[in-house]
Amino acid sequence: MPQTSQTDSHGTVVGGLALASGIALAGWRAGALTRGGALAATGVGAAVFGAGGRRYVAPMIGFFGLSSALSHVGKERKRALASVAAKGERRDAGQVLANGGVPAMLALASMTGRDAFPGYLGALAAVNADTWSTELGGLSRCWPRSIASGRPVPPGTSGGVTALGLAGALAGGAAIGALARPVPAWLLLGTLAGLAGSLVDSLLGATVQRVAWCPACGKETERAVHTCGTPTEYRRGYRWLDNDRVNLLASLTGALAGVALSRAGRAPHRAPVAGRGRSAYPPECSGAPPRRAAAEPSLPARPGRRPPAPR
Repeated sequence: MPQTSQTDSHGTVVGGLALASGIALAGWRAGALTRGGALAATGVGAAVFGAGGRRYVAPMIGFFGLSSALSHVGKERKRALASVAAKGERRDAGQVLANGGVPAMLALASMTGRDAFPGYLGALAAVNADTWSTELGGLSRCWPRSIASGRPVPPGTSGGVTALGLAGALAGGAAIGALARPVPAWLLLGTLAGLAGSLVDSLLGATVQRVAWCPACGKETERAVHTCGTPTEYRRGYRWLDNDRVNLLASLTGALAGVALSRAGRAPHRAPVAGRGRSAYPPECSGAPPRRAAAEPSLPARPGRRPPAPR
């Protein structure tokens, strides 16, 4: 028996590695991943598919496929925002690990026998919600407003939110929840955890994320070297907190929200007792007096003897 179990485990890992490699290769050929990004995606996918099993596969594939497809919507309109974003359209290793690192670790944790799926789904919902919020928010015709101050900010500014972007965050989280089975049990979790992660990402971007300044163009940017070729200067925020680390913290927020929502859904409760005009709970819980026990039946009289007269 142990030998059979070990063989099955090796087969699962090999199958997960093969599936992850195929998806990463397809992403690299489609221009969605750099070479480093493809290698990182292979590692993340192998951990998820090999350790987590079938339950973990659909949400991860859905995140990668749907987000990659959405990045091609309104491509011409989004090119104007390229000078602000820290990186280009192709995801590198840092972006892949920032988005997939927490889900991969939780999938590995499931091998210990713990139920890591709520955190896993919440983390994926958060990064998907943030991606959809960015992609759809970039198509908005209205200027975004800072989530911290409420003032209008230029499109593409970290921490700027729009109504279309918030709708994208809700849809992105719900999409990941809908890929889990059964759908009704996870749809709300994915939606709320995704929104929580997206809002934390925007809040960090507006307050503490590193922002640079291009002296030649006079614009804020997340890039170390602006698209015009000019090295940028540090302006505000924590120097170490770049966009990848903000995405990692948003993913962690989604995982924590997923665990909290799952535990809240399993909170113990006492079922009420049916009855009209009475307490919803049994008498011993509501303080009502206990019911009187029924009288025991009297023994029949012996033959030839009169029963005692009633007093």
